[in-house]
Amino acid sequence: MEYNQNILPPKITKENFNERRVGKAFPWLKTVIYLLVSSFLISFGAKTLITPNEFTVGGVIGIGVLLNVATNGFIQQSWVVFGLNFPLVVLGFFFVKKKFAFLTAIHIGLQTVWLLILESLFPDFSIEFVESGEKIFAALGGGICIGAATALAFQIGGSTGGADIVAVIIQRKFAASSIAWMLFAVNFVVVGASLFVFYDPTQAIAYNFLPIMMSAFELYVESKSNESITNGFQSAIEFRIITNKPEEMAQALMRELSRGVTMLPATGMYTKEEHPMLLCVISRRQVATLRRVIKEVDPDSFAVMTGVSQVLGLGFYTSEL
Repeated sequence: MEYNQNILPPKITKENFNERRVGKAFPWLKTVIYLLVSSFLISFGAKTLITPNEFTVGGVIGIGVLLNVATNGFIQQSWVVFGLNFPLVVLGFFFVKKKFAFLTAIHIGLQTVWLLILESLFPDFSIEFVESGEKIFAALGGGICIGAATALAFQIGGSTGGADIVAVIIQRKFAASSIAWMLFAVNFVVVGASLFVFYDPTQAIAYNFLPIMMSAFELYVESKSNESITNGFQSAIEFRIITNKPEEMAQALMRELSRGVTMLPATGMYTKEEHPMLLCVISRRQVATLRRVIKEVDPDSFAVMTGVSQVLGLGFYTSEL
């Protein structure tokens, strides 16, 4: 199949990209839906999965669970979520972007409302696993709920509050490694406190360490859920193609995929021969089309496909940082 090098799609500019987005109806609808779903997931996971199965998580939600259990339900989780997050949100308005602080404040308010609804209207509703061996499913479900909630909040430029606000504030002053260690220390203290809150003197020592093990598993599932959803939204595929028909290949890729192509020199260390290498980043749904183009233009070419965890820029995803 021959491709005419003079026939190329019009160049996509920033103005073209913005025009595509202007025509979308209700641009705020996505933000509203994400806020409602994210705040419900984190409240549902804490109230119906984590608390009745006697373990906790990190951050403000974990502190709320511990205080609720330690006081036999006198201190409601909704009080803790609102009370501890309120001063952090106020600090956020001074030290981070106003949009981030505003969306986080709305998220915290919705968390409080969902928790009040669950505590007042459905006080006995819980998903409790009686057997200790089954409690791992509670940690799995809680991790998925909170991880998904955190990812959705980040997608719209906000957060779920608590440690997320602290991390963004500290990021302006310290290295990323310092943030990671500080958040780890906070979560370690909260999770470690569960050993005393859920301690049962009638059980063996190994059984009393079960809440900590479940918390560790929940935090692992939470991070993986967050990572999977985030990368799923902003992931792409990078192709590196070594071909003796760079002009035809590049023209075909730009025409069929409407993606930019970069040519780099590549030297084979065995033959010492120089060949052109084309670099192209595409979305996952375009992989089949790219494979077809490579096969049609130059079946003898050599191509390497690499998964890219995140891609930002014109034609893909814009950054809110």
